[in-house]
Amino acid sequence: MKFKFTDYHLHTANWSTDVGEEGPKFEDYIKIAEKKEINICFLEHFELYSIEKDKTNPFYNGNIENYLEELDELKETYDFIYSGLEVEYYKDREIELLEFMDDYERELDFIGGTLHEWIFGYPVTSKKKLLEFLTKKKMKDVIDEYFETSESMITSKIFKNICHLDVIFRYINENDIKPEKDCDISEERVLELGRLCIKNKISIEYNLSGRRFPIGRPFPSKTIISQLKKEGGTFFVGSDSHSLDYFKKQVSKVKEAYEYIRSN
Repeated sequence: MKFKFTDYHLHTANWSTDVGEEGPKFEDYIKIAEKKEINICFLEHFELYSIEKDKTNPFYNGNIENYLEELDELKETYDFIYSGLEVEYYKDREIELLEFMDDYERELDFIGGTLHEWIFGYPVTSKKKLLEFLTKKKMKDVIDEYFETSESMITSKIFKNICHLDVIFRYINENDIKPEKDCDISEERVLELGRLCIKNKISIEYNLSGRRFPIGRPFPSKTIISQLKKEGGTFFVGSDSHSLDYFKKQVSKVKEAYEYIRSN
C-alpha cells in the first residue's frame, strides 16, 4: 500500500444500508484519503438475512459481483484502497458463512466478522431497535447473549478479523441506557473475548466510532487494547465512517491510534 497507515472501516451510500442516499461514494473518500495520505478499506455491511429478505439491500440477488468489479476498476487507478466487507455473523448460518468465505475471501482484500444482531431485526447498534429489544428481553439477557454469540463467532474461526468487540455498550452505558444492577459490564468480560481472539489468531479492531456516541470511547477501550497488546494481540484501526465530515476529522485520530498501539 502507498501510505503508512490504513483506515479499515469505511461505509458508502451505494453499498451500506445504514448510510443515506446523499452519503459519500467511493470517489468522495478517495479524494480525501489521497490528500491526507492514508490508505482506506471499504468495509460495507454484508448481512445474509437482509440480503435475502430485502430487495433494496445493495447486495441482493448476487450483486456482490458488481461491488467487486466497481472496486477493482478503481484499484487500477488508486493504489491505496482495499476492497472489504463487514460480514454479519449468525450462529445458525455458519455453514453458509464458511461457503461464502471459500468463494470470496480471495476476491476481497479484507473481511471483518461482526455482530450487530443475533436475532434478525434487532441490531443492538440501533438505539430504537435496542429499546424495542429490551421490551422483549431483560437487559442482562441481551448483554449475556451478545457475549455468548461473540464467543461463538470467534471460536468458529470463520473470520481472521473481528470488528468492535464490545459494541453492545454503544448505548448501554452510564451515560445513556444505564445498566441494571444484575448486568455484567466488566472490562474483564471484554478482555476474555480479546484473549479468545489471540488464542484463535484473530486480529482485533480498534474501532474509534464510540467517541461519537454517549459512551465516549473506542471499542474496545484504550485500557483493554494496552492489556491485549501485552498478551500478544494484533490490531487494525477503523474509523467506522458513514460520512465525509466524520472521516476528515478521524484521519489524524486513526494515525494516532496506530502510534498508541505501537507504543504500548
